[in-house]
Amino acid sequence: MKMKKKLASVLTVIMLACSLPWQAQAAAPIVSNKPHKAPVATPPAVSEARPVKAVPEPAAVKADTAAKPAAEVKAPKQAKPEKKAKKAAAKNSKKTKEKQSKVQVQQSNWRLKVAQQKLQVLGFSDERPSGRMTEATSTALKSFQKQHKLKADGELNDATYQKLTWEAFAKEGIPKVKGKEIVSRAAKYKGVPYVFGGTTTKGFDCSGYVQYVFKDCKAKLPRLADEQALQGIFVTQKQLRPGDLVFFTTYAAGASHVGIYAGDGQFWSASSSKGVILSSLKDDYWKQRYYGARRVLITNGEVYK
Repeated sequence: MKMKKKLASVLTVIMLACSLPWQAQAAAPIVSNKPHKAPVATPPAVSEARPVKAVPEPAAVKADTAAKPAAEVKAPKQAKPEKKAKKAAAKNSKKTKEKQSKVQVQQSNWRLKVAQQKLQVLGFSDERPSGRMTEATSTALKSFQKQHKLKADGELNDATYQKLTWEAFAKEGIPKVKGKEIVSRAAKYKGVPYVFGGTTTKGFDCSGYVQYVFKDCKAKLPRLADEQALQGIFVTQKQLRPGDLVFFTTYAAGASHVGIYAGDGQFWSASSSKGVILSSLKDDYWKQRYYGARRVLITNGEVYK
């Protein structure tokens, strides 16, 4: 037994002695001819229990952000050029249609019918007046416009209508007789009493008086006031000249009273209350009943706006 214990102890010592060099060799660092890289510092782990607070951005960083090129900064949304163009085109198209509609309405009324009548008088057309724009009417208007150096577009604009009515009037109106002559004759019958239907110096009604005065000057006019209101061309109060006719609405709608303009805002007429008298357009009674004026004497000149 003692022998066995000694043998075991010896074996243990031997084994320990053999293992020492290996441990020393393992503990020694490995040597290499290649250079070693610098050790990289490993950042400490962030604890999930304590979240890191966001650090506010310094002013310099914000300034850099604002200074980014336009390509990087999102621009506000704007309508595409194509959409803008479509909207503009639609708007223009609508305006054009409205304008055309207005022109069609305007050229389908009495004004176009009058123009067609004047074109006949002047020999530019033989078409029957209808009040509707036709190809024949447009062609006639172009010819008239060219002759009088107007814009030859075949449309009945204000300038064309004004010139057309004057040229027809210059052919059909009362020639040679002057306004002063008419006014002088009108004053001659001052005080003649009013007689409804009267056409002589024994008594006049308004239109009978005017017709008589013009007849005295070898000029013809229709018998009734509403017929006389269709003669010649329209003039405003500012355009009035002695010898022009002035109309009023009195006992009936429209032109139911007529007088002869004498100048300075006055006119001669046969009034129902005082007979033939010189009155003022500024009088409240006549001012409230003024209907319009017409030029029937060619010598009073063309009307300009």
